[in-house]
Amino acid sequence: MIENRRLIMKNKEQKIIILAAILILCHLTVGKEFLRPTDLTVLDRPADTMMRDYLTAIVDEQFAQRASMLAALKSAEDWDRHAKFVRDSMAEWTGPFPQRTPLRARITGKIHRDRYILEKIVFESRPNFLVSANLYVPTKSPGPHPAILNVIGHSSEGKATEKVQRRAIAQARKGFVAFVIDGIGQGERQVEEYASISKPPGNAHQIIGTQAFIAGTHLFNFMAWDAIRAVDYLSSRPEVDPKRIGCTGCSGGGMMTTYILPFEPRITVAVPACNPNTWSHRVHANLATDHEQVFFGAFVAGIDPRGDPLFAHVPKPLLIDATTDDNLNPPAGVWDLSTWLYKAYAAHGAPQAFQTTMVEGPHGYIKEQREFAYAWMLKWLGGKSEGFWEEEFPVEKKEDTWCTARGNVYNEPGSRKPRELVLDYLRTHRSRPVTVRTQKDLTKHRNRIQSLVKDILFLKAMTETPRADARIPRLVEGLKLTPVIIKSEEGIELPSVWIESPNGPASGPVIIYLNDAGKMKLSEEIVILRTLLNKGFRIFAVDLRGMGETAPDQKEKFWDFLAGRPLFGQRVGDVQAVLKYLSQKEGKNAKILVWAKGMSGVYSAFAATLDQGVTGMVLERPLLSFEEIVTSKVPTYKHEVIVPGIMKTFDLPDIYQALCPIDVVLINPLAGNKLLVSKRKADDAYRQTTGTYTALEKSGHWSVHAKVTTDARADLLVSTFEKMTRN
Repeated sequence: MIENRRLIMKNKEQKIIILAAILILCHLTVGKEFLRPTDLTVLDRPADTMMRDYLTAIVDEQFAQRASMLAALKSAEDWDRHAKFVRDSMAEWTGPFPQRTPLRARITGKIHRDRYILEKIVFESRPNFLVSANLYVPTKSPGPHPAILNVIGHSSEGKATEKVQRRAIAQARKGFVAFVIDGIGQGERQVEEYASISKPPGNAHQIIGTQAFIAGTHLFNFMAWDAIRAVDYLSSRPEVDPKRIGCTGCSGGGMMTTYILPFEPRITVAVPACNPNTWSHRVHANLATDHEQVFFGAFVAGIDPRGDPLFAHVPKPLLIDATTDDNLNPPAGVWDLSTWLYKAYAAHGAPQAFQTTMVEGPHGYIKEQREFAYAWMLKWLGGKSEGFWEEEFPVEKKEDTWCTARGNVYNEPGSRKPRELVLDYLRTHRSRPVTVRTQKDLTKHRNRIQSLVKDILFLKAMTETPRADARIPRLVEGLKLTPVIIKSEEGIELPSVWIESPNGPASGPVIIYLNDAGKMKLSEEIVILRTLLNKGFRIFAVDLRGMGETAPDQKEKFWDFLAGRPLFGQRVGDVQAVLKYLSQKEGKNAKILVWAKGMSGVYSAFAATLDQGVTGMVLERPLLSFEEIVTSKVPTYKHEVIVPGIMKTFDLPDIYQALCPIDVVLINPLAGNKLLVSKRKADDAYRQTTGTYTALEKSGHWSVHAKVTTDARADLLVSTFEKMTRN
């Protein structure tokens, strides 16, 4: 019994000793191997509105210039010149439409109802590019009838949506031929493989929109042509009077109603609902938009795409059908736009042809709005305007509105998807690789790339060293941390931290650390960090704008895009500012290396083509190429990669080619869906870059490592940086 008690006591003592040892070990480990993310915090106040404030200031200045321009317009001729400017600019941004091809329209079914027939129709806006539609034909009066094209907003069910059906049925019962088309990504045109990204039709707009921008075309080009061909179909029907065609839609449909007017003179009456507005008010309300609704540099040109296309409709009848509680369209913005439009109509002697209504209600085509629209259409297209009331009637089940057997046009034989239109454009417009085999070739290629990078990213020449505010150093976990705030331009602060060994060299090689998730992620790299410091390196960790301490970056808003200041270019400018600061501080002979993760690596590569101060670069998980985004079935990159039309000028392999003979090492490059690519695919993508380094006898300065494991990564990073300092 006594022995048992002694054994129990001994076991307890051993457990206590082991627990104490673990606690001591944990304490020592924390002291030597751990760095908290908060230790890398620099700013003494929240900076989550920095990007919003910065972009808002730019937009405010651009809209002040626009207001001055509009204020100078007095006569009908003045407004006509402005309308032509808007029309020409929209045409340039949208890009040329294809030639008209046979619609090959077919009626796949009919439903007979009281006072109208619903026809189920499929037509081809482009060869084998199918548009599903419903046509509501009045039966109580002889034709030809006035017609209304109904375009739909962000409704996943498209033409089958109850509100849309009610609008079209009411129009038909009042004597209009009502035509409702599914837009890209909605109704029977949903792209099933995009379902994992987000809800339709926004998922299709995001994916196809991004791919189109990078390829050099525009999603609106596809959507607008669908609407134009819909007018072609309406005009071909014997029941329709082609001189009396109206157009209406709500939200995204209001956008289509607005944006189509510069391109479609056959539309005689327009009623955009819950969309026309003024972007300056939307920016101050912190609102975003979709890819098809934006045009690069519109604000710089003095055009507000949210409402200015309506000037192309003057003096034809126009009703803006708005609501008081529209969370996407501030009422003040509606009235601001309406003021300018009224002046344009008055200058043409037709103030009665323009009206703005604003009923009490939320965002959406509510019944009272629809009744205003019926009254307006009846007034200007013919009919008894006093009959604007919407009666009660049943609507069809979703399946009964389908024009295809299984409710999706992409199941039809030979049907083409929107992505294929982008690929068609890419094939005929993409830039081709340049062979660089001599120093003369390289100089010519580098000069060309530098010029293109500056132009496509709207980069200004950086002649002065940015201001830098260095704070008092502090010791944290045996490391010397010196906070620095780099002010790359007015309104932008880049929180940065010098990380050094207290007893280390004061002039050792510098590694700039960049990470899309912010510099605080360096706290997870403590083993690599201490190893590098022990080998004499110094780390300068930086948050580029909209990352880390200054997130969010507002990238989904598209304000940067509209203002002609792409976020991609802004961040390349930030890297330039960091390089300029380090060059001035460290001297011309300093070894400056880059360790970047994610898109930060791509931004760094662009900046390095413009600045010769970089000795070497290690880029982890960078995008393989812009072509990868366009050719991926479901790319997951978003606004952070958008450089309008970049594939028409160059791609990432051209950038790396221009960096020769700088040491460049890529680790685990990513495909367009952010999955790791194989070594074979990476080698194939960079064949021209490898060829340039090899021809110039610099093959040891360029390498790509695919699918590197976590265990091998640390040794690879450290050995690579050591090698770069020896070259």
